[in-house]
Amino acid sequence: MSIDFANTIHDRFAADVEDYIATPERYVEWARRSGAIATDEMIDMSRLEGEGERLMADVRSLRDATYLLLSACIDGVALPQGPLLVENHWLLRAWQSQSLSENGLLTLRADPEDLRIPLKRIALDVVDTLVDARAGKFKLKRCANQSSCGWIFADTSKNGRRRWCAMQTCGTASKTATRRNRG
Repeated sequence: MSIDFANTIHDRFAADVEDYIATPERYVEWARRSGAIATDEMIDMSRLEGEGERLMADVRSLRDATYLLLSACIDGVALPQGPLLVENHWLLRAWQSQSLSENGLLTLRADPEDLRIPLKRIALDVVDTLVDARAGKFKLKRCANQSSCGWIFADTSKNGRRRWCAMQTCGTASKTATRRNRG
């Protein structure tokens, strides 16, 4: 979920980028599709009045922090302080919204008035993603299409040699460009 969230900017390094979650409605739609909002949960969008800009500022802030934290992991460097502060802020908010369930698991209490529940889930998932990557469950990588894409992916391939976010898009474009350059 956190990788998908970081990748909600299309062609991050291109001159003209597209933000897949540029509006509160698109953010909620993406959150539902990604599982950041459970199928049985409702988000009360009527509470959005006057809150939309602040919500979207929070979305952009956590998305940028998530991208930078995952990138630092890819690069094998210390996690940067600014993004860590943002992530820790959201972790604190997420932990404050958790409770112990009857089955002995911590669960996030879903409040229909909480427009930021997806951000809390994403913050928790960032931790899991970093822990799993460092434990060797997968290798975090950047798409080899550095001219425009910039997406991050979890390489779970057997030999660990995956290069593109998706073969159908960036892989094909790269191979086509290579053929053109040879000709």
